[in-house]
Amino acid sequence: MRLSLFSRLVLGYLVVFVLVIAVSVYVIIELREFDAITRSILEYDNRALDYEKKLADALLSQVRYERKFTITKDETLYKQFLRFKEDFERYYQQALAVADPQAKQHLAEIKRRYERYLDIFGKEAVHLRTGQSYPQAWYKAEKDKISDEVLGLLEKWKARREEETYRKIRRLADSGTLAQREALRISGVVLGFILLLSFLITRSITRPISVLKNKTHEIAQGRFSADLQISSPPEIGQLAAAFNSMCERLNKLDRMKTDFYASMSHELRTPLTSIKEGTGLLLDGVGGETTEKQRKLLSILAEESNRLIALVNSLLDLSKMEAGMMPYSFEKTSLAPLIKKAVGEITPLVEAKGIKLDTEIAEELPPVKVDPERILQVLRNLIGNAVKFTPKAGQVKVAARSVNGTVEVAVRDTGPGIPPESLPTIFDKFRQGSSNGGASENGTGLGLAIAKHIVTFHGGKIWAENHAEQGSSFIFVLPR
Repeated sequence: MRLSLFSRLVLGYLVVFVLVIAVSVYVIIELREFDAITRSILEYDNRALDYEKKLADALLSQVRYERKFTITKDETLYKQFLRFKEDFERYYQQALAVADPQAKQHLAEIKRRYERYLDIFGKEAVHLRTGQSYPQAWYKAEKDKISDEVLGLLEKWKARREEETYRKIRRLADSGTLAQREALRISGVVLGFILLLSFLITRSITRPISVLKNKTHEIAQGRFSADLQISSPPEIGQLAAAFNSMCERLNKLDRMKTDFYASMSHELRTPLTSIKEGTGLLLDGVGGETTEKQRKLLSILAEESNRLIALVNSLLDLSKMEAGMMPYSFEKTSLAPLIKKAVGEITPLVEAKGIKLDTEIAEELPPVKVDPERILQVLRNLIGNAVKFTPKAGQVKVAARSVNGTVEVAVRDTGPGIPPESLPTIFDKFRQGSSNGGASENGTGLGLAIAKHIVTFHGGKIWAENHAEQGSSFIFVLPR
């Protein structure tokens, strides 16, 4: 099952949400443990230490007033003793309320010894009030012994509570360190997973879009192969299917157009040839004497017939090239003779326009594998265009040299140049790079398109450049 873009995004966000919730739950659990330990320290250990201090102070106060009472027999001192006794018992109950089972056993032992202390002092108080003789040294020794034992037990309780508090603080610190380490590890894993998930979702969207973009560029360049194979996401898969359908339709239309050009060109060439031959016969006087005005009209008719025949031939050549039916006959040869031949053919037009035509052919120009007739066709088109658009007293230069394992041929003129907006389309069919201010020249707009087809079929490249000072250059390179 292939998920749609919406489903992928929703699922991705849901996974991220669940991961964030999981991390949050872990943090909450750890925080609750910290809170429990902190509360235990605050609500039990600190209070227990406070009660230990209060119990010890209450006991010491009782011992102090008890000793004063045994000496003075002052009942006021005895009442003070009883007041601190009440304080001790109140603090004991409060301590017992917050004590754990082990501490309760400890407090029970303190209580038992404390009651023994009270019992001995109670008996001594009776002897003191009745004036009876009793062993004072023994009573004093017993009371001191028991009070010291109670204070010792309280001190042990305090030490135990401090140790427990320290242990909890250590546990809190260790838990904090562990929680921090685990949180960082989990956060790293979650972040990595989120980044990986985001990358996969983004790639599943951008990669097919990139393929569609490249296909759009191919279509813009006139390549209509219906070879898009994208099945996921479904929306883009449907778009790819629409692209393939469009390419099939465009390919069909392009073939129809090419077939139309070829058919029309073939049908037009026969009557045009008849018109040309008939015009030639009339000019030769076969039909009788002609006046000067008639001869002038017949010359114009012959010239236009030749131009139409050239256009038809160009259309036929281009149709064959686009259909892949143009025959090529490759051989290893030097371009120098072909350049000289093309220059020689156009010399009469150059002289008529008063243009200077120079050639600069590198010595020992390496041979290349080409179809001489087709490359000669390229040279005729490029040199002819340069001469056509160069004004009188201008200059055209044809140069050939070896560059990085290729042979480069450049045709430069001093004409008006090519408008910058026309440079990208100058080699398209029926396009002419007319320049502002340049003379209007008749042309078919097919010469450069044919030249590009020929050079590309030879495995080379062709392009045009403008010069900052004046004119333009047409350059093509062929592999050796």
